[in-house]
Amino acid sequence: MKFKENTRTLARHFMTGVSYMMPLVTAAGLLTSIGVIIGGQEAWEQGSSTIAGAITMLGSSGLSLITAVIAAYISYSIADKPGLIPAFIVGTVAHQMGTGFLGGMLMGVLTGYFVQFLKVKVKLPLNLQALKTVIIIPVFATLIIGLCLIYLIGTPIASMQKYLTDFLYGMQDSNAIILAAILGAMMAIDMGGPINKIAATFGLACFAEGIYTISTYMLAAISIPPLGMALATIFAKKLYSDEEIQNGRTALVMGIAGISEGAIPFAVADPISVIPSIITGTITTCALTAVFGVVHKTSLSTMLAIPFTNSPILYIVAIIVGSIVTAIMVNFIKMRRKRKED
Repeated sequence: MKFKENTRTLARHFMTGVSYMMPLVTAAGLLTSIGVIIGGQEAWEQGSSTIAGAITMLGSSGLSLITAVIAAYISYSIADKPGLIPAFIVGTVAHQMGTGFLGGMLMGVLTGYFVQFLKVKVKLPLNLQALKTVIIIPVFATLIIGLCLIYLIGTPIASMQKYLTDFLYGMQDSNAIILAAILGAMMAIDMGGPINKIAATFGLACFAEGIYTISTYMLAAISIPPLGMALATIFAKKLYSDEEIQNGRTALVMGIAGISEGAIPFAVADPISVIPSIITGTITTCALTAVFGVVHKTSLSTMLAIPFTNSPILYIVAIIVGSIVTAIMVNFIKMRRKRKED
């Protein structure tokens, strides 16, 4: 019973983080999508030299705040205002270390509970209470949780990145379908985190070497999480709040533009249902891409690459099937969990 209560409390903290993060994802995601749709993939590199580049820069700057905002507002939900600033700082460092949104969630929880601990345990006279709020809590919480992030969490992440990179390079001559499935899973599991970055870097390295089959698998994976979650909100509206349905529309636009972060609010709110589903759907798309022998010689992601593939119809089939698999699976898991709770 206590475990269930703790789980529900944690879920409530995650939902608070999501409610504050959704406007960020919507604004930043749509701006980035508009910039990419207007200026193509080159808009990412153009900066303020073109309108499309400037719009993309505004959007991508917003997307870079996702990890810090998740951390800050989960911490805020746990420890109120004193939890905000330490979590913003460690969340920003987590983003710089490439931990992705999962790292942000972990930093939010750790910071929030540590700040709550300090609020209870640090006793000061009434005339010095301001000192506790302004100096002691933000400094010590940032220091302790930040050092844990850098030295205890950062080291395993670095080791994992090296291991997985070596593993992928060792898989180059193996079965194409298996490699495509592995890349799909890695791209979906943390959407911008260390595992995603390893797969993306490996795919782009293969692209640079002219190994277009592998880069096609990696690039096909990018849009499946947001497209799948957009479909999920359409297929079963009763399982989602009005805010989540609206976020599903944003995710659809972001998916078309090749921005996987559109699925992050759903993954933060309900990681148990969403993460396995987007992994399964993305594996399906990437594996079908390999089965169908679809290849393109561009660095364009998922939907944007359709005109440049050797078989556009089969590629569209792979995208649709993977997105539907994601939507059906996530809604099935949500319904089963809802029935159990009821």
